Amino acid sequence: RACAGSLHRAPPAVARASCPAGSRGSLLRPAARQLSTAAAEEAGLLARGQFDAGFFQGTALFAGVVLGAMAASDEQRASAINGLLAGFRSLGVSDRISDRQLIEDFLRKNVAAAANVVMASPVFYFLFAGITGESVVVSSLRAITGTMRIVPFMGAFYGLFAVCSPFLVDFFMARGQGYEEATGTAGLAMILSGFVAIEAVVELRGCGVLFSQMTAASFAIFIPALIGRLACGVLLQQQKTGSSEEASLLPASWQEGPTWQAHTYMLFDQLHIGQDFAVTTCGTTVFQYILNAVTFVLLTKGRSSSLGDMARFMVGGMGGTLGSGMAQFGKTLFMRTGFGFAWNLASSQPVQMPAFDAALARCPA
Repeated sequence: RACAGSLHRAPPAVARASCPAGSRGSLLRPAARQLSTAAAEEAGLLARGQFDAGFFQGTALFAGVVLGAMAASDEQRASAINGLLAGFRSLGVSDRISDRQLIEDFLRKNVAAAANVVMASPVFYFLFAGITGESVVVSSLRAITGTMRIVPFMGAFYGLFAVCSPFLVDFFMARGQGYEEATGTAGLAMILSGFVAIEAVVELRGCGVLFSQMTAASFAIFIPALIGRLACGVLLQQQKTGSSEEASLLPASWQEGPTWQAHTYMLFDQLHIGQDFAVTTCGTTVFQYILNAVTFVLLTKGRSSSLGDMARFMVGGMGGTLGSGMAQFGKTLFMRTGFGFAWNLASSQPVQMPAFDAALARCPA
């Protein structure tokens, strides 16, 4: 303490002479330690928030697409849509599918569906991080990084869906199916083909699993569960995109019932909590629980994980007991409810897409 005080009283040369070198260094160590600790905490938070190369690549792609769409003129957008229509026809899509159907049911709907997934995904990744023990701060960061990380894969998924589906629909219509039936058959065929592998990568990468952590054994569980969830989720929400009409969960008589029934019915209707929401939420929870088990084990054990590890998580959850497993399933139901609500709400909104709307206006009714 006396030596430290002499720094204020004595000239620099005297101070240096009167204080040993070790004492002078010790004065700087606390500040250095504080800076080091702060830097380590910041680096640790960024790492736990999963700010990796995938996040920056997805963000750059997302920004590029948005800016490109905003910068394009009406003439350029119209030219792009006309070019796609000409491409479909030149590659063999027959007039069994009209230009209006190509634009509205394949191009416009898939672009809107991709946008809806991106809008709802922060809820999914926030809740996944939360139910696996992360703090609110880390969960909030992962909501952003996970969403941006899936942008390239979601673009590929819905882009290929938009481009490939017309050929399959035309194929099934040529064999006697009606348009609606052929559309459903084509969607199922697309999901059961290689598209489920793209969705598997979307899920795992969004949750932060590295390619180096993925194993062939994990996909043996992951893909069948993913097919079940896709059938209850993606196909349903994709088909209802832009539709505000939905079968209610409540009896129609509640509209004319007591005040509390009428208000409840109105609230459910405004929030689009209907049968599609129930199917999306409940029908996907069981499959999501299996997917969460595989994802969490890969995140924590990487390539050393085994099928036994995943089965133990399904039974015992994070605590390794039956009670913990039941609690984890309840958390998964909460997760799917939150995400299903956000996704269903986004899919139920009227979609304003001027470029496609202008193209549709030029098509025969």
